[in-house]
Amino acid sequence: MKMNRAKIERMHPLGQSICNELIGLVDKDYIFLDLPYYTNIGDTLIWKGTEDFLEQVPGKCLYRASIETYIKPSIKEDVIILFQGGGNFGDIWRAHTEHVMEVLRDFPNNKAIILPQTVHYKDQSIMESDAKQIGSHRNVIVCARDKNSFDLLRTNFKVKNVLLLPDMAFCMNNSFLKKHSKKAKPKSLFFKRKDVEKCDYAFKQFILEAEVDVAEWPSMDKKMVATGFLILLSILRKRLPKMLFFKTLTNWYANTIYMPFLLKVGIRFISSYDKVYSTRLHGAILSILLSKNLVFFDNSYGKNSSFYNCWLQGLDNVKFIFKEESNK
Repeated sequence: MKMNRAKIERMHPLGQSICNELIGLVDKDYIFLDLPYYTNIGDTLIWKGTEDFLEQVPGKCLYRASIETYIKPSIKEDVIILFQGGGNFGDIWRAHTEHVMEVLRDFPNNKAIILPQTVHYKDQSIMESDAKQIGSHRNVIVCARDKNSFDLLRTNFKVKNVLLLPDMAFCMNNSFLKKHSKKAKPKSLFFKRKDVEKCDYAFKQFILEAEVDVAEWPSMDKKMVATGFLILLSILRKRLPKMLFFKTLTNWYANTIYMPFLLKVGIRFISSYDKVYSTRLHGAILSILLSKNLVFFDNSYGKNSSFYNCWLQGLDNVKFIFKEESNK
């Protein structure tokens, strides 16, 4: 399959490696599901990277949706089903994995590709149930985002095709990043995760600066106008579950307005600092894409360290602090 080398060369080398492995598998028209219509800019970076990757494939997108806006489409059996990658496969962010299972049951004969995911289970019985359901599908390809996830899938899931690939955010076009970057100020950011994946570290011993900004993604600030979109989604989920017009309108708004807005917010946020300390994977990935000095910490269950060990060792200006180092 002929690739647009000029566009691919404008990606990070890890993004280029994804194209080399994956582009031949997306050889028909497709639908793209589990899109992140919420405030986590990290997942929006994955979404944007995937869209930039999909510009290189021969088929066209017939349908896009999030969990909230999904309505089973009428598609032929040669249409490919793509699921957004990320860190939500397993039993921590359960709704996303349940959505994958629902769609696989709806389309048992279509090729399905789960884009690069970190896979994590705390409950063995849930993992066994998921493994059985995925194993019953006739043509599913699961992409693991790190070696631990790859090994878990190969050992516990009866899936013929398991690929080891980096995060789709690395497929973002460099020109888009440059266009929305700000001039860095001589200051550092401590990007501190606050949700269920937060990890306890003795952070202060690794932060060299006397003063450092401590923040999460700006989009998680409830004062942002963009949160009005989440109110709309809440209405859709609770009051208008079967109203096609509103779900179609929401898909349009998310793709044309909300996603570009969040991307610009995230890029301007990270680019304004010259050094980043990050507990979030995509705070780290965006820092790498923007050529920042990065100090990287783990999350609660080892997602960040697994990704670092697999893809980021040896990169310039990247230092990882393992949890055991903080206990010394």
